[in-house]
Amino acid sequence: MVDYDVMIAGAGTGGATTAYALAKRGHSVLLIDRKERDNIGNKTCGDALGSHHIQELRELVGIPELPKGIVEYQVNGIDLIAPDRDHRLRMEGPTTTGMSFNRLKMGQWFVGLAEEAGVEVMASTRVKKLLFENGKVSGLRIAKDGEADKDLTSRIVVDATGATGMLRMQMPESSPIERQIANEDRMVAWRDIYETPNFDFETPDILEIFWNQDETLGGYTWVFPQGKNRVNVGNGVMTIEGHRNPKDIQYDFVKKTWIDTWGDIKVLDSSGGVAPIRRPIDTMVDDNFMLVGDAACQVNPIHGGGIGSSMLGGAHAGITASEALERNDTSIASLWRYNPRYHKSYGSKQAALDIFRWFLLNITNDDIDFAFKKQIIKASDLLDTSMTGEVRFGAGEKFKRLVAGFGKIPLLLRVSKVANLMNDIRALYAQYPESPKGLASWVSRLKPLYDAAKAV
Repeated sequence: MVDYDVMIAGAGTGGATTAYALAKRGHSVLLIDRKERDNIGNKTCGDALGSHHIQELRELVGIPELPKGIVEYQVNGIDLIAPDRDHRLRMEGPTTTGMSFNRLKMGQWFVGLAEEAGVEVMASTRVKKLLFENGKVSGLRIAKDGEADKDLTSRIVVDATGATGMLRMQMPESSPIERQIANEDRMVAWRDIYETPNFDFETPDILEIFWNQDETLGGYTWVFPQGKNRVNVGNGVMTIEGHRNPKDIQYDFVKKTWIDTWGDIKVLDSSGGVAPIRRPIDTMVDDNFMLVGDAACQVNPIHGGGIGSSMLGGAHAGITASEALERNDTSIASLWRYNPRYHKSYGSKQAALDIFRWFLLNITNDDIDFAFKKQIIKASDLLDTSMTGEVRFGAGEKFKRLVAGFGKIPLLLRVSKVANLMNDIRALYAQYPESPKGLASWVSRLKPLYDAAKAV
């Protein structure tokens, strides 16, 4: 007999959603987190979420409406702002309408939902190592504050430990799961939350993202108002060779450009964090083992947001794990459906945006300013790309806008190449293998596409 059907390491939104989905289906679930119970959910974040993610969760696992006390301000769009700060694109649509929320309250609510569904939550507890029996995952060794180490068993273990993926890294070399994430596929960020009693944000329902390759190479600065006199402001950069420390950027470039213009401010919170920014892990399952959230690289590669996608991952993981438990088969083959389910809902788009990330890394401030000024790219184009992972330039208006950009023919050729590569990667994800047997062959077709993207 095992102690639980499923044990989940990490009570973030991904882990909590997985737990909720499983408990609603009648399974015994232990949700473990190293933080104190009343501090679960407190983490570095942009504190924004698209409403469509909540609707998708409602359809998948019946999650209720967010309580009003969590939502601090409604969001109606996003402004993308060129390095010259004279030109901007406003994105308004289903993926940019949402909310600015209290991250701690959000986390507490999700864990509370899981508890109400029957999940046992064990806070202030460290997961020390994976346990194996006959070469397969069988449980966890945990250390609760003030108590001796304890071994617990379950039929499935879910790694939702965040960007570290500490359980993923303990998988044997024989596992098809990627254990290590390359530095170039990570983003480091720093953010502050301020009250601005002497400064009013004119459009608190619009989030602002600023591109500047000289200051935030491979990343951006964000200014997310949380009402007229409160703001979440930060920056993130890719951890490529020679990258600057985002904390230094925050108190140099960001401070001079924005923070100092707001007059007297009150610091509510300051912290840094790390997130993976790449395609999802090539397989998020092995025998008796699953990955969710940042541990599975379920993060948007362009803006580093992972709340909505991790909740989607948690929902699909919970549904798939429940079906496997009901079949009394938790092998990799039985859990495999989790991969194509996630890819269909988000992973395919995520992989295409990973291609686009490399294009953005290799363009200059002059390129971005030119594209904004000449309206070669409009907000509707970027909104379509963010929703579908596709870049389309055909006949008609878009073609005419491309003609207007002939002064930057090399840039336009690169845009065309990256558009084709994004379509190629989506086509490859549509051919994701139906069983583990086809994984190695499928993965071998990924590398040339990403190598080509990095060379564009």
